[in-house]
Amino acid sequence: MSGVNIHTVPNTINEILGPSITNGQWQMKVHPEFYGMMMFAQAAPPGSRLLALSSTPPAGVKVWATSGTDGHIRVVVINKLLSGPAVVALRIPAASGSASVEQLLAPSVSATGGITLGGQTFGAETSTGELAGASALTTLAPAAGSYVVTVPAASATLLTLSSG
Repeated sequence: MSGVNIHTVPNTINEILGPSITNGQWQMKVHPEFYGMMMFAQAAPPGSRLLALSSTPPAGVKVWATSGTDGHIRVVVINKLLSGPAVVALRIPAASGSASVEQLLAPSVSATGGITLGGQTFGAETSTGELAGASALTTLAPAAGSYVVTVPAASATLLTLSSG
């Protein structure tokens, strides 16, 4: 694949970005789907390839892994359950060291605001197009050969690791 085209239709359910102008100042409303698209772009950078996973995640949880040309392995864990966190133990033989952990969170599965990616947000609207706020990236060391990650209900977590 060489690219993806995204279509957004203003004032419809398909609106991903909603531009408006007030007193000569352009603002952009960023809908929740855009945060997911940003995480996907981080998880699958240009030139990356999908990695095969050997374990089966718990019910309601999806896991994908990629290997990037930059020597990093990225693993996305999505908890589709509407209540309760999912605890997932990931065995990644090609990984080494601690993982950087970034979470995509929202107040609820139906939220249209309050979404954060790595602790940062665009807010209700943005005039800069940049995420704001303090980063909430954490690190996770492997324990007994596994990276054990807790993913809140209806959220996603991205682990970034160095390949060994």
